[in-house]
Amino acid sequence: MFDPATHCGDTQLGLSITEIKVGDTASFGKTLTEADAYQFSGIIGNFNPIHVNKEFCSTTGLGKRIVPSMLVASMVSKILGTQLPGNGTVHVSQEMEFLQPVFIGDTVTCHVEVNGVDGKTQRVRLDIACTNQNGDIVARGETEAIPPHIGQGRH
Repeated sequence: MFDPATHCGDTQLGLSITEIKVGDTASFGKTLTEADAYQFSGIIGNFNPIHVNKEFCSTTGLGKRIVPSMLVASMVSKILGTQLPGNGTVHVSQEMEFLQPVFIGDTVTCHVEVNGVDGKTQRVRLDIACTNQNGDIVARGETEAIPPHIGQGRH
């Protein structure tokens, strides 16, 4: 099994399963730029013109470029790995529904809330809601993670 204690160096580990409670929340917001969309598209190899070609997008019903949906979904990983539960967390599953397109230049805030803590399996479940700068829900879902284990020690 992955041992975060051997991969985190002197970094303080996140919350353990016993420190997390139903109702705990965390958020992360970011304005998604053209550079973000291009870099993400390059990393995953998705050069769908809906993401990278202004002229093509002007001929679609959307009218302008959208960021890859999985870029929005990946913002959840940032929350899990750095905030809740935090450093040493293993992201094990995620289910997302994309309700509205996110356009280049939109500011997206992803919010997670713990909806279940299972001490037996050492996993936490969190609801996800991502909104744009207008407060519209653009994506929602649920994710599951394994927080750092007790006994790994805090640094």
